[in-house]
Amino acid sequence: MLRVTLDKDSVEIRFHHGLFEPEDTEIMIGHCVDGNRRYTTATIVLNDNFVYTGISICHPSDNFCRSIGRKRAMAYGIYSLDKKLRKAIWAEYEAMCGF
Repeated sequence: MLRVTLDKDSVEIRFHHGLFEPEDTEIMIGHCVDGNRRYTTATIVLNDNFVYTGISICHPSDNFCRSIGRKRAMAYGIYSLDKKLRKAIWAEYEAMCGF
């Protein structure tokens, strides 16, 4: 979990990793796939209100990497937030991961 506070805004990001069956993937992305897919979600909560869930789905021929999945899912999830808040979130994420 990642928590960031900037001015009056407080953001909490929760990550989840899992495995989609083909029918679950079709519901999420809108077209049929042939096999199971690993995925990562980032649930964004701004000031105790749900904002968005970003999702990253791995192609079956790629190796699943949690850090790449978190980055992509978080990027999709925070897209609608203010730029200053996005920069603070990325800075905190980089500090958390030791970049």
